[in-house]
Amino acid sequence: MAVRFILIWLALAAVAAWAAWYQARAPRRALWVRIAVAAVLLGGCAAGFLMYGDHLDKTIGSVVLYFLVWGSVFGLSAACGGVIIGTLIALLIG
Repeated sequence: MAVRFILIWLALAAVAAWAAWYQARAPRRALWVRIAVAAVLLGGCAAGFLMYGDHLDKTIGSVVLYFLVWGSVFGLSAACGGVIIGTLIALLIG
């Protein structure tokens, strides 16, 4: 089961990297800003992974919120990682 999640995450990151590489028609400074914003969001995902859920009440609302947060973090971290990689490739090639 974990292997499937890893493969899905890698597929999402690859699609985001291709899209970021394809859309890299902005000036170099704007591309560096794109990388910085994606890195800050990725850091926020990592902080949420480390901090959220330590002291959580066991109510149905908190369980639903828990799965909504982790579903969002799963997709957002893959997108951020893909954008960073795709933009860096575009900067190195172009």
